Amino acid sequence: MSAPKAGSLCWVRRAVRLGGACITLTALGIAVLHGVLAWSAAREPYIDLTRHGAAMPAVPTQTGQEAPLRFAVAAMVSAEATFSTYHQLVDRVCRDVGRRRAFVLRPSYTDVRRDIEEGHVDIALVCTGTYVHSLESRRVRLLVQPEFETGLEYRSLLIVPAASSASGWEDLRGGVMAFTDRESNTGCLVPCSVLADLGCAPRELFRRIIFTGSHDRSIRAVARGVADAAAVDALVWESCLRQDAALAKQAKVIWRSESFGPPPVVVPWQQDEGLVRSLRDAFLALDRDEEGRGMLSRLGIRRFVPARPEDYRSAAELLRRARRGGGLVHP
Repeated sequence: MSAPKAGSLCWVRRAVRLGGACITLTALGIAVLHGVLAWSAAREPYIDLTRHGAAMPAVPTQTGQEAPLRFAVAAMVSAEATFSTYHQLVDRVCRDVGRRRAFVLRPSYTDVRRDIEEGHVDIALVCTGTYVHSLESRRVRLLVQPEFETGLEYRSLLIVPAASSASGWEDLRGGVMAFTDRESNTGCLVPCSVLADLGCAPRELFRRIIFTGSHDRSIRAVARGVADAAAVDALVWESCLRQDAALAKQAKVIWRSESFGPPPVVVPWQQDEGLVRSLRDAFLALDRDEEGRGMLSRLGIRRFVPARPEDYRSAAELLRRARRGGGLVHP
């Protein structure tokens, strides 16, 4: 970008003296911002953070270029952490199938589910709870699922502040409970099902229920004393402990659920079969080279395997039981 000419600067100074500086500089700022956005749009991955119902903006493409792969990732951790954690996986899969990357983030699990059901995205990594919620629509199908490193299991944990005397669900009566998302398996469905089995509705047991939007926020809510307890994903809990050893002195686990089928990768039911095969092959090959193994290791994943529908039956049964018992809670 060339430097402004002296005459132009004099004109700006005259505008300032006349009281028009704000308008002049605002117009200049808008023009520069428009140029920056136009320049970066063609070079950077597209990230959608709009709410469901808004039109999905088109991603700029060059003439003759393959359409971008719209890859959604449910924000099981905060949006910034989700992008930081999964952008390499999204980039690698898109590269392997020969499509440009389009990383899609949505405000809730429900928004991701609706987008995959309605074909607004091409592929999604979703929570197990989101997948079992989609079974009724019959518009989503499993693609692959992760196998985690030894010692890591996908289950729900009930955590409380380290100084809490609570040792079980009943001890939390009258307290503040943190759930993550209404369609979260470990962060909502599991605890609601447990309470339904105990004959106790969540809003009867807890004085207040908050929805944090992600497991890491639920963990922070307990560690900082905002909530008296939270139901969180064991995988996220372990990851947070590795990143912040002090967390072990701020919160503790007092209950663990059984393990469940892990968060799967899914595609729309009517997705192009050629693309489905390419995507499946790309995921199954990730552990076959050094780059892929390193990327998976950072995610705590050993490899991806073909999806096994039977692994999700227990979570689907939890949803049915919770619905029958009227124990599901909503924000």
